[in-house]
Amino acid sequence: MGIWQLLRHPRGYERYFRTSSMVLLVALVFGVIFGATMVSYLDFHQQQELQAGLNYYLQLTDQGGEISRARIAANSLNTNGLSILYITLGGLAVVGLPFIWAFLFFRGMVLGFTVGWLVRELAWKGLAFSLLTLFPFSALLLPLMIFSGAQAMSFSWLIIIKVFGGGDRTPPPILGFLLLQGAAFLGVFLLALLEALAMPWLLGMIIPWVQG
Repeated sequence: MGIWQLLRHPRGYERYFRTSSMVLLVALVFGVIFGATMVSYLDFHQQQELQAGLNYYLQLTDQGGEISRARIAANSLNTNGLSILYITLGGLAVVGLPFIWAFLFFRGMVLGFTVGWLVRELAWKGLAFSLLTLFPFSALLLPLMIFSGAQAMSFSWLIIIKVFGGGDRTPPPILGFLLLQGAAFLGVFLLALLEALAMPWLLGMIIPWVQG
């Protein structure tokens, strides 16, 4: 068995990848819609708690509260880097197929809820705030998540076919899969650095405008 067999994806893998990407995109879209609708079902106490948290954060920043770039990078990498790791493990374990779908649905739900709540509380300023702060990074992050998830689902499906399909006993391209997941993690790492550099500057400009 040569190392090339562990790197090269077999014929038909692209079809699995395209199908998995579409499935995860649908999960993400449904998650965004579900998260946005959840805002309407918050009770009074939940609304008050969220409003108090938002007011505290806006006042802290407006009064010169320092936004730590290191903390932003660490939080971003901790959240998104661990997400790539969990997706990779889910793909290797095969049983992670429904987990990966649910994970993308959850990420979409969080995004939809955040944008929906900001728009509800700040009206058109909340929409502008979301477009200027959340959208640019989400537009880069979510394709990475879909890429990573689709690779994991395709790899899991390939293993299922090899185990239960019979005939094909060639080893799965585990090294190729891990290299692609490593590329996704590198993308998340670079995005965390970009977020740490840009977010304090963006918030410093936008929050005073939102409050005004």
